[in-house]
Amino acid sequence: MQWNDLVINGTTKSMTHLQPFEMTFDVAGQALTVKFEFGFHCFTDDKGNGELLRHKHERRYFCASRYNCSTQLRDYIERRFYAGMVVPHGSKNSGQRYFCLDLHEYAIFFSISKPAGTTNYLRLHVVSAYEIENWGRHSMPKGKAFNTRYVLQMRNEEKYI
Repeated sequence: MQWNDLVINGTTKSMTHLQPFEMTFDVAGQALTVKFEFGFHCFTDDKGNGELLRHKHERRYFCASRYNCSTQLRDYIERRFYAGMVVPHGSKNSGQRYFCLDLHEYAIFFSISKPAGTTNYLRLHVVSAYEIENWGRHSMPKGKAFNTRYVLQMRNEEKYI
């Protein structure tokens, strides 16, 4: 998903930080390439406090705090994601998703798919990412955390955890 810059209240908001990119990791002795993509919920919410935005069939509102935090997503992925831990959880609409919460109270929800006909290639779609308030911490997915590299290995083998 390519994002165009946004104009919010007359100010241009750059979306370069949410453009897709690829990284290659050593997973189970093989070079595994992961394409990272970012969704609409990384910079919008449904609270109605910002400018109304439309993407495909969705209508949501620009969220300054989500947008500001999203500017750090790529750096987080490049420096900490592979060494991190993730919790698998079920999504009502689209099957298994994964969740990670880093040390700064920032939740990242994503899905991982293996495009048909590919070898050692995955697509990781960041569905949503936002800061967790203390009152909302109890509602975060619970369960056993797995090493990110193990989850990538399983998804490369087209298995769920």
